[in-house]
Formats: sequence, structure tokens, C-alpha cells
Amino acid sequence: MIIDAHLHLPCYDDALISLSDKKNRLLDDLSKAGVDGAIVIADSEISSPIGTPLECVALFSDTKNIFAMGGISPLIEYDARLAQLEEFLVRGLLVACKLYPGHEAFYMDDPRLGRVFQLCEKYDVPLAVHTGWDHAQYNHPKYFVKLAEAYPALRIVICHVFWPHIDLCYNMTAAYPNIYYDISSLAHKTKCLKKTRASLQRIAQNSAERILFGSDYGVCSIQDHIAMVESLDIENSAKQRILYENAANLYKLRL
Repeated sequence: MIIDAHLHLPCYDDALISLSDKKNRLLDDLSKAGVDGAIVIADSEISSPIGTPLECVALFSDTKNIFAMGGISPLIEYDARLAQLEEFLVRGLLVACKLYPGHEAFYMDDPRLGRVFQLCEKYDVPLAVHTGWDHAQYNHPKYFVKLAEAYPALRIVICHVFWPHIDLCYNMTAAYPNIYYDISSLAHKTKCLKKTRASLQRIAQNSAERILFGSDYGVCSIQDHIAMVESLDIENSAKQRILYENAANLYKLRL
């Protein structure tokens, strides 16, 4: 089985105008890729082509194998959005919260973020964080070391493993068992794929139980990410943990 634990509503096709159209395309593409369940990640913006937390929760309320993760930002209607996320968490409508440092101009040691960390601890849900790519100074692994030490009960998901500096990220954070590695978008840059795969191979050999399969669909290919995992020189049982079991356990998903 396969769970894609990091995807978004598709925004690559101008013909997909309504959220309903995007939902139908996503479900069709998941079926074609052989994916059994997925987590759709909402944006932190007030309005977004990938949907707000309210829109994503409503859109997939009738789809048992699709779960929602709520984006939030300390820069955008913070009090109101925190209250909304807490309402959704009380009702069991979100499986995690997501921060976007780098996409947005705040650092992971911003003291305002303590309210998000505490919210995730209170409702025992993971915190996923965008890392790497552009403006990576906002989400450097050094911040996750401090966060893991300050909040040992908080389960932290480092999305994209601080690409392209995957080895640096793992070297700095591997000692913290409450840190997990989301491999979404890592198969997207084919010119770097050999180096990326070697870095992922190392993590999989040492910490397969902390790797989460994700594709960053909406922009990236699900099939390319499945192929990357299947190409790893590890036991089939470890591949199954990466593709399905780790996400099911971490996010408490029932398919």
C-alpha cells in the first residue's frame, strides 16, 4: 500500500478552475499512480489555488482516504487562524499543522510560533515544516535541533529534508527521535537525482522508520517519487514502512 503524505490540490492546469475540478483530478491521478490514501496540505494564505484549511476540510469531507493538514502563518490573521485550526483539531478534521518559513518571511525561532507548537502538543498531532529550496535561511536545521530539544513530545516533520542540503540536515538532526523526514519534491530535480538518491539511501539504511513518503503532487510527479523509493537498496519491509506504515502511524490514519 502507499500513502502520499504530502500533496496539494493541482494548480498546473489552467483548465482546472474550481476546487471540485481540482479534487476530481487529484483523485484520478492518485488512482492512476496506485496510491491508497493521501494527505492534502492546505495553504496558510487567506486565498490560495491549493485551498485554505476550511476549503480543504470541506472539499474532502466525503472522501474517506483523503486527510487534511492545515497551514498557518504568524503573519496572516494569526489569532483567528489558530482558533480555526483548534476547532478543526477538536473535531478530528485535521491530522497535522503546517508552517511555511521560506515561502513566508519568518524564522523557525520566531517566538510567536510557540502557540503553534503548543497547539500540536495539546492535540497530539505532528507539525510539518517547509524547508530548503529558496530562502532556506528561514528554516535551517539548526532551528529544528533547538525545537526538538525544547519540545521533546512534539513530532516534527522536516518537509523536503532541507533540499539540496540533505546530508547536512540529517547529520544535524538524526539524534532526535521526534524528527521525521518527508521526501516530497526530492525526485523533481532530475539533474540532482543521483546525489539526492545517495543521500536518501543513507537515511533509509539508518532511519527508515522516520522517512515519510510524499510527492508534492500538484507540481511534482507521484510516480517519480515512488520509483525513487523502489530504487533504494533496502529491504522490502523498509520500503513498505516508508511508503505506507510510517505515515499511517505518525498521522494516525485509518484507511
